[in-house]
Parts: sequence; C-alpha cells; structure tokens
Amino acid sequence: MPDIQDVLNQYIDRAKLLLNEGKVKEAYGLCMKVIETDPEHAGALDLRETIQNSIQNYNIHNIDAQLEKLKPLWEKGEYDKLIKQLTELYRYAPHYEKLEQALSQAQAMYRQAYTKEESSRQTGYAQELEELYKAQKFQELLETMQKNARKAAQDKNINELHEEYKRKIIEYKIAEKKELFASEKYEDIVNFLYQLQDIDKNSERVKKLLATYREKLLSTQIDDKREFILRASENAKNLFQLGKFEKAMIVAEEILHIDPKSPFAKQIWGSARSKYEKILQDETEDQIAKNYVTAQEERKVSPEKYTRL
Repeated sequence: MPDIQDVLNQYIDRAKLLLNEGKVKEAYGLCMKVIETDPEHAGALDLRETIQNSIQNYNIHNIDAQLEKLKPLWEKGEYDKLIKQLTELYRYAPHYEKLEQALSQAQAMYRQAYTKEESSRQTGYAQELEELYKAQKFQELLETMQKNARKAAQDKNINELHEEYKRKIIEYKIAEKKELFASEKYEDIVNFLYQLQDIDKNSERVKKLLATYREKLLSTQIDDKREFILRASENAKNLFQLGKFEKAMIVAEEILHIDPKSPFAKQIWGSARSKYEKILQDETEDQIAKNYVTAQEERKVSPEKYTRL
C-alpha cells in the first residue's frame, strides 16, 4: 500500500504539470486537496503561494489594461461610472496600490463635483426665494419651501434659508398690522397671531406676542366669564373639527385657566391631545421611512460614505 506522503507528492507533481500547461484553476484545486489532508505539506504550501502570486500578477496586468481604457471617463468627469468600475476591479486585486489610488482619487473628485453642483443648486434656489419675497408672493414662497421640506430636513443650509424667510414673512405681516396691534381688539390680534403660526408654529416671536395678547384678552373678559367660556368652547370645538388639535388644546387650557373644573374643556383637551400625538407619531414614522429610502439611494450612489461590518 503506497505511503500517504507519496500520494500527496504525486498530487503536487501533477499540479505543477497542470500549472505549466496554463491550467491554473485545476492546479490550484489539487494543491488545496493536499493542504486539506496535510496542512503542513511544504511542497503544497509553496505551490499555493506560487499560484496565488501568478494569479495576482495576471490580475494586475489585466487591471492595468482596464485602467487605460477608463481614461475617457476621467476626461469626461464621469466619476460615478469610474467608481463603479474601479470598485469591481478592486475585488480582483484589493491591495494593488495603483488601483487603490485611482479609486480614492475618483471618490474625491466625485465628492468635489457633487459639492460644487449642490452649491450651485442652492444658490439658484436662494435667488428664487428672494425674488418671490421681493414680489411679495408669500403664498407661492411658502408653497415652494413646503415642496422642498424634505431637502431642508437633510440639509442644514436649506433649513436655515427656510427659517430666515419664514421669519421675514412673519415680521412683514406683523408690520402690516401695526394699527391693529395699537388697538384694544385683542381677540382679532390673537386670531391673527394664530394665523401666523400656520407659517411657523415654532416662531418665538409669535409665541411671545400670543402670550401677551392672550393675557390681555383674558383680562378684558374676566367680568363676563360665562360669555368668554361659551365663545372659547365654541372656538375649541371648531378648531377640533377642523383638525387643528394643537390650537384646540391651547383654547381648552385658556378655559381651564378661568374654570379649572370645566368638564367640556377637560374632555376637548384630552381628545385633542390624543389626536395631536397620533399625528406627530405618524409624521415621525413617515420621516423615518423617507430617510431610509433616501439613505438607500445615497448608498447606491456613494457607497464609500457607509461602513459595512
């Protein structure tokens, strides 16, 4: 019965012949069979290294040829296509310095081109908003910003631009109502300020004015408590029916400030709060879903921005 080492040595001799014939895959397969049987077999380990170096050199030669063919993409600035093709080549020679440098450069050039293009788009968008503001086309301006709300959520510069124009519109509208604010028509003023919250519900300017004029409104109506509660209750009911649950809660709180035991105010406040929290939850889930889709799209375009574990 032949010795096992003799059999393994015969495999290696056969693998060398196959390698000389250019049958690299078959030679490598025989070599690995020997290593599986004897992981310390010197001849098999040496041959495996020889085959791997041969494959590496073959791949590098082909990669160099492919890099030459990619020159037109460099000249045209088609860096997204370059990244895709270079990444594919990287699979075959992950430590080839020339390829690594080309891929790194393509990624840097892509980021630079993208940043320049994005900056140009933002400049044009800012000019569009400014033209609408100067023409006092505030409704169209607000609608334009609403259409780009998703971009604003992802881009700090666009978000700041939106906040600036909402503030400017609010200040313009307040200035327009100079005579109203100088009067004692507190109910009209409060209703006007509620309308401004439709532009920006987080406006600190509007919040402070509302606090001031709600207090003035309450003080003028304190002598006719019953009438105020009746009107406020009707207002809260209408706001609730219109789906303006946050404002309905505010009005209910005003009623409770005068009549803490009001069953109606407690009921409308609780119902409005439940509805409002549901809307916030739905908006949050919708934004998470949109961000996920956006991230998936960006990952396809710029995989280098993401890390895989």
